[in-house]
This record gives sequence, C-alpha cells and structure tokens, in this order.
Amino acid sequence: MKIRFRELHQQPVEQKGEVALEGLEQESPDLLSLQPLQVEILAWKDRETYQVQGKQRTEGRFRCSRCLTPFSQGLEMDWFQAFSDEERVVREAEEEGEEIRLVQLDRPTDLTPYIREALLLGLPLAPVCRLDCRGLCPVCGVNLNHESCDCDTGRVDPRLAKLQEFFKDRG
Repeated sequence: MKIRFRELHQQPVEQKGEVALEGLEQESPDLLSLQPLQVEILAWKDRETYQVQGKQRTEGRFRCSRCLTPFSQGLEMDWFQAFSDEERVVREAEEEGEEIRLVQLDRPTDLTPYIREALLLGLPLAPVCRLDCRGLCPVCGVNLNHESCDCDTGRVDPRLAKLQEFFKDRG
C-alpha cells in the first residue's frame, strides 16, 4: 500500500485496501497461515509533518502453544506514524526522542513496512486455543482437553529430592 504525501496539502486522504504479507510464518513459529490484511489509512498534514493513522484486521491460523491444536483467531491492530520531508524536523524529533520518518514528496511512500511491524507486534506471543486450555501431559503427551491420564506429573526439584525422601520416611 502506497501513499502520496503531496496530495495531503489540500485535505486529508483516506485509503482502504488489502495487503498480503508473505513469509511471516518463519518469524512467528506458532503462526500457520495468515489471511490478507484489510487496511484503512487516514493521512493528513499537520504543520511540517504528515500524520498517518492505520487500522488493520485479518484472521490468522495458529498452533496452540499448550496443546498444539490448530485454531483460527481474528486480529485487529491500530498504528500511527509521522513523516516529514524536511531533515531538520526529523533531526529535532530524534533529539526529543520522537520518531518521524523522512520522505520524499515527489514519489509514493510504501506503507507496507509499518503495516508489517504493527502486525508482528500484534501477534500473540503464546497463542492459546481457549483460555482454559489444559495442554499436553508432560509425561505421556495426551491432549488433556480431550482425555485424562494417570501420569504422575508432580516434579520435585533435584536439589530438594533428599528433603522429600526425609519427609516420606517420617510420614
């Protein structure tokens, strides 16, 4: 998705479009697939800067981090980015700890990196198929959401094993 900042001198610009991002499955191990993003952009000129506000949504197919079952989840995220065509404005913003990107008005600016960044930041770190997911048994590997097992999952820290033996002998 591209935008021409030269068009913003007269009035704000709204754009809607679909953006397909490739290769995100390699960056997020639990992401199996991703539908193209529906992106809405509102851009306007504010004194010496160009402001871009984005809203995007999509649906992703994930692998549950607890039970490894595939599931689908809708994702929505908002983002904001400021741009300027003057190096002085960009330098001053950096000195104040703000982030303003330098652009050239005579050519369109690709917004895909900002769309991608917002999506990556909006992905769940450890996706779960449902909040009460019980995961897999660490001993036999059975999915505890569908069946139960009789495995002993009470682990003892090896540094405290002697203390456990002491209490077994006294009990």
